[in-house]
Amino acid sequence: MLMQSEIAGMGRRLLATVLDFVILHLALTVVLRNMLLPPAGVSIVGFIFLVMYSAIFLGLMGQTPGKMLLRLRVIDAHGGGLNYVQTFQRAVVKWAPVFVLFIVMALLTPEELYQLPADGEGIEIVEVEAESDLTLSTAMVIGTVGWLVLVYAARRHPDGQGIHDRVAETYVIRTG
Repeated sequence: MLMQSEIAGMGRRLLATVLDFVILHLALTVVLRNMLLPPAGVSIVGFIFLVMYSAIFLGLMGQTPGKMLLRLRVIDAHGGGLNYVQTFQRAVVKWAPVFVLFIVMALLTPEELYQLPADGEGIEIVEVEAESDLTLSTAMVIGTVGWLVLVYAARRHPDGQGIHDRVAETYVIRTG
């Protein structure tokens, strides 16, 4: 059992997640720049990159760059290092809800919004149907509520474990 002073706070954990997301977004922008993928394909590639990023960094160092900057570390429930099964389980469970939402939104967005004009053609204004707009808004609300439920579940756990930590049997601790 960890001492309460060792457990990472929710604010630091969320900020580390945001930093990792920004770092990966910048890297993906460079990688995906010349790829012509549909929006759902971009989301799938993003999910794969994020899972690999999280799993490899946690497997090698117990920290992602965002966690390093905020002096956090992920440890095994028994206090040791992580194995790659744990890191992949943790990453998939942590990021799947977000990317499922992105993929659903990409699939529901009218295709005309993503088509680039051919050389010499002007950009055409596309009207989005109110029904499609309502569906996208509903998906965003559901995704936001889902994340709030995950944050609430972690805050209510005595050791601050999120669902992804419980599945992988890990803890996030402060290193400094």
